[in-house]
Amino acid sequence: MSEDYSPEFLEEMRQELESQRADLINRSRIARSDLREREATPGDSIDESTDEQGTSTEMHLKDRERNLLAQINDAVRRIDNGTYGYCEECEEPIGKGRLRARPMTTLCIEDKEEKEQAQRRHHAKHPGMFSPTNPTNKKM
Repeated sequence: MSEDYSPEFLEEMRQELESQRADLINRSRIARSDLREREATPGDSIDESTDEQGTSTEMHLKDRERNLLAQINDAVRRIDNGTYGYCEECEEPIGKGRLRARPMTTLCIEDKEEKEQAQRRHHAKHPGMFSPTNPTNKKM
């Protein structure tokens, strides 16, 4: 177990992670139930179009929630194996305030900021299709 984090702190983080996991699972069940209800109720073409857009948005959100659930499960495993709270880049302890704000984080604030700056530099050099710096996307 980590010398940098007390058993009480680690238990606090475990409880927060498990609470977030339970909330995600509950929201997922509700969303599936709502989707089944919509599919069972016939509607006109406008209703169907709106439902398709809603379903597409829900599926995108579900993907994000699935990713978040994986991060939560990984954080609980790290608590169990004694590696929780250490930056995956520099291996230094992550600040308790940062862990309380985002218990599944794997990077200290310095490495997270560095990673975000590198992503911004990459996007500046290689703009995406919808980037305002992409010449094909400029307004005339």
